[in-house]
Amino acid sequence: WKTGGSSLKKLQKLHAIFSSPKYGVVFLATTIVFGAIIAVTSDIIIFPSLQLNPIAQPLQIGIISIIVFLLAANTSVLVQNFDLRKDTGGKTTTLFGTAAAFFTTACPVCQPIWLVWIGAGSATAFLSDVSILIGIASIAMLLFSLNILLKEDFCEVK
Repeated sequence: WKTGGSSLKKLQKLHAIFSSPKYGVVFLATTIVFGAIIAVTSDIIIFPSLQLNPIAQPLQIGIISIIVFLLAANTSVLVQNFDLRKDTGGKTTTLFGTAAAFFTTACPVCQPIWLVWIGAGSATAFLSDVSILIGIASIAMLLFSLNILLKEDFCEVK
């Protein structure tokens, strides 16, 4: 089972994509937008005061930051694949990796705030205990998706 290409070739392709102004902007915009959304939903930033959560754990913040970076990288490659009319797969894995990110939390005693907003707070309290595992699963899915999106038959940047 081969998803195509060596790691070095894939890193070079990723560098070429990020070097392109269009896909660099996609990467930055995705990082800013999803970074802000995930920072609030994962309790790094307390809403509505927009202050840093004083009990947010650095390890969890790091995991969530990696998720945001990988999500932005996946989005940039997906946009380029769309522009080149390449269907390399990986869209479903990107979707699941992103969805899993919304179940992570940086707070050791909090569940994702959006679940509290919809009234599922007490029923989802266990998520704070398994948030690291969910974050690692999200990273794994996003890495796997990026690997698929950067298949060897992938064309160069326009």
